[in-house]
Amino acid sequence: MRITYYIFILGFIGQLSAQQTFEPGKVIDSIAVSNTINETFALYLPTSFVASQASPILFIFEPAGRGRLGVETFIQAADTYGHILVCSNNSRNGPYERNLNIAANLFDHVFSVFKINEDQMYFAGFSGGSRLAWALAFAAGNIAGVIACGAGRWKAPSAILPKQEFSYVGICGNRDMNYREMLDIKAYQEQINQDHTLITFEGGHNWPPAEEIAKAFDWLDIEAHKKGIKVKTDNELFRSYRHNYEIAEKAEANGHILKAVENYERVLSTYGSMYTLDTVSARLKVIKKGSSYKRALKDRTLALEKEKHWTSTFYERFTTDYNQPDKIDMQWWEKKITQLNDKYADSGIEFQRMLERVQYNLFAIAFSRKNPLLYQSSEAQKSFCTELGKLVYPY
Repeated sequence: MRITYYIFILGFIGQLSAQQTFEPGKVIDSIAVSNTINETFALYLPTSFVASQASPILFIFEPAGRGRLGVETFIQAADTYGHILVCSNNSRNGPYERNLNIAANLFDHVFSVFKINEDQMYFAGFSGGSRLAWALAFAAGNIAGVIACGAGRWKAPSAILPKQEFSYVGICGNRDMNYREMLDIKAYQEQINQDHTLITFEGGHNWPPAEEIAKAFDWLDIEAHKKGIKVKTDNELFRSYRHNYEIAEKAEANGHILKAVENYERVLSTYGSMYTLDTVSARLKVIKKGSSYKRALKDRTLALEKEKHWTSTFYERFTTDYNQPDKIDMQWWEKKITQLNDKYADSGIEFQRMLERVQYNLFAIAFSRKNPLLYQSSEAQKSFCTELGKLVYPY
């Protein structure tokens, strides 16, 4: 594959171009990709950027080709950790072959202009861009890590895939339609012993907040140290440990039990080989024996089961109606959507989150069918998708 070829020869072509200089600390919206027609990308050079030194880099894939938005999401972390940020304005939800070619063109250009640290190349993406980022990392073979936001792999988590050497951090809102998928992927990665973590936050299907991105970069930085890619001092390591331990303590103090467990477990898996963490292990055991944790876990498990039922019901009906738009009964949809809202809108927090995930999933299915890069929908099919979207979100 062309992308693999260009990444592997990075060490030979990563020379600086004397013709192009860019101002650090400033987002540049649209830089032309050489040897292409109308392909551009957004760029951000960290404030610490030095052209003569090899820099770590993060390639970002935004599902709607909004390069500035993709770059701006990571600026705070880039300035902290020194990464160049690059996001295509052309890669978007659509056929993989098209996006792979766009990515390869982008790599050609960036590697010829900037001096890149080939041991610290990272991919990130949101939604469909997240799936693309994983696919590219899987193909390339020498990527240090992937930040997968709001979606997992490009194949089902049950697919038998070889263990990858790159570190994988998922970030997902607990109201995101792909939340259940991200939990499944985490379980799968544990089975194959993949270097991974999952960061969740209170939110829906959108790019994560800056503080969650910072957690991902911090985790990847520690993983790079453990793999010998990057050297961190003892003080830096301890500060990272204390910071993440305090995040877990704060979640527990605020009554966010599942969030506390998630963070305590990440502390153990990340720093357990560096420090004796008996007190963390003991605290985690106490929490898991408590009624608050058991109740929260039970509610989430039941909500996920209900979500699977509703999602399957809606998808099966949608498929039938989409394929036969002349036989659609919109009253069925009105009845079911009303029933869903009446049943869960005033239920416990896990069921309210589930309700939002089911609703957005249905909206996303309908919306995606109107994407001409993915589907050749008829006017009747597009009309059905539009009407269904308005039923889910009547505003």
